[in-house]
Amino acid sequence: MLRLKNVQWISIGLCLCMLLITPLSASAQDNPQIPIYISQEKQQWEQQPFIIQGNTMVPMRVLFEKLGFTVSWDNDKQMATATKGGLTIILTINKATAVVNKTTYFLEVSPVIRDGSTFMPLRFVSEAAGADVAWDETERSVQISFDNVPQKRIRKLIDNVTQSSSFVQSVVTLTGGDGIKKNDMVIKDIVMNGDNTSAKIKFEAGFTVSKAIKSTSGITISPAESVVYEFTCDVFKDAYDQWILQTQPDAMPYELKEKKPFMQ
Repeated sequence: MLRLKNVQWISIGLCLCMLLITPLSASAQDNPQIPIYISQEKQQWEQQPFIIQGNTMVPMRVLFEKLGFTVSWDNDKQMATATKGGLTIILTINKATAVVNKTTYFLEVSPVIRDGSTFMPLRFVSEAAGADVAWDETERSVQISFDNVPQKRIRKLIDNVTQSSSFVQSVVTLTGGDGIKKNDMVIKDIVMNGDNTSAKIKFEAGFTVSKAIKSTSGITISPAESVVYEFTCDVFKDAYDQWILQTQPDAMPYELKEKKPFMQ
């Protein structure tokens, strides 16, 4: 029979073992292997993808090359430039913005270097390349696919562009606001040319415009009005069947369709 003192020491030892084991188990669960499929082909990775703040991070060069891009690396600037036909994507380590051709985008998670390899956000890069990205909850995998219908690819492109920081900044300048919030975006018309290699797009986008208000207690930025603008832009298809934005956000012709005071 064990004495009480011995039982206490055994209990303490078991607790210490559990404390040492638990973090390892939690770490393994935090970053389980993530199956990734590109056009239904399961990808094999020497450096395993992982998740940061809900974003799947993958080896940069491997993904770009899988998508058909040529990649160059500027070690001094810690910057990668990936090119495929008329499409160029620029990413910089620990920088929360990316540039797609001349349009700038905010990133939820910056590219990082881990264990000597560069990782970048899978969804952003895939969607910038014109792909659809879907999460399969059953298999807990990522599915990357390319739609062959031009109109769907164009709609995806315009949706991405209206979420870019370049488009947001152009609307801030247009409205004279101190801040904006995009409410919705509706594509009104897609007019293809004769051989389906270019198109003119007409879309409406609605915003809540906030403005700075001075008071005795200081300056506050509050919603002031709601606006809807109609924009037009041109897109074209390159030799790689990629749809490219031809009209940059700050050069898109526009027309004010609706303006009214903000209502809570």
